[in-house]
Amino acid sequence: MAELVLGVATSHLALVLREPRPEDADQVARFRNGFSTLADALGRSGADALVVVSGEHVNKFFLDNLPAFAIGTAETFDGPVEDIPIDKRKIPGACGLARHMLRHGLENGVDWARVDEWTLDHGMMVPLHFLDPGGALPIVPVFINCAAAPYPTLDRCRAVGGALAEAIRSWPETSRVAIVACGGLSHSPGDVRMGFVDEEFDRAFLEHLRAGDAAAAASFPEARVEQAGSSTAEIRAWLILAGAFSGRPMDIVTYEPIRGFGTGCAQGLIWPNADHD
Repeated sequence: MAELVLGVATSHLALVLREPRPEDADQVARFRNGFSTLADALGRSGADALVVVSGEHVNKFFLDNLPAFAIGTAETFDGPVEDIPIDKRKIPGACGLARHMLRHGLENGVDWARVDEWTLDHGMMVPLHFLDPGGALPIVPVFINCAAAPYPTLDRCRAVGGALAEAIRSWPETSRVAIVACGGLSHSPGDVRMGFVDEEFDRAFLEHLRAGDAAAAASFPEARVEQAGSSTAEIRAWLILAGAFSGRPMDIVTYEPIRGFGTGCAQGLIWPNADHD
């Protein structure tokens, strides 16, 4: 049977690939160094497949076809779709696991959409660039609508995370699977509030995850999430991860409210048992 061996969470902004403003240099360096901590944990976990959870930035999906949740079931994925300073490449798909997750969800209350062709954007490609630069690990990309309201509720995302963990553990293949959640925290790209970082919200959200209280992290009113930023909806990826590791505390690796990026940038790790605490 498959084993869930690690949870990884990280902001996914492409700006981290570029030269920062001098006044942001120290914060950006700490955030970039956090990727080394995440990559080291991923290596120690022995994961041989990644489930990569992210919102999408109206590259694959748009208002004419915008599912709440989707799973990529292809044998390979291309990316990044944007012109950002990382090499375009093909990434192998863990298609057997993906198809099992799709079937399991449809049989157990999660109406996944199926995606058989997908050019990934920076939301997944930037974390993969740092965590698996050689592209050795096959992936299952998982999409959540964080781009256009109405969104799936925060608590629904937590519940879908629990169902996702059940699907992984019920896969009959011998495999070690890590979940990588990408996105957030508070930010408002293209909004009149662009540049504002809501540290109070970010720290409160992260504190719930640090305590292993996914239900509390999912209890923020939607109006409070929107107040924190027009794209703060991306915390849904973190809630899917927290739901998958229900009750397990998250080790907060970094939190940097980087003003030049206009984003609360954070990273965290969840191990499945106390051996790694």
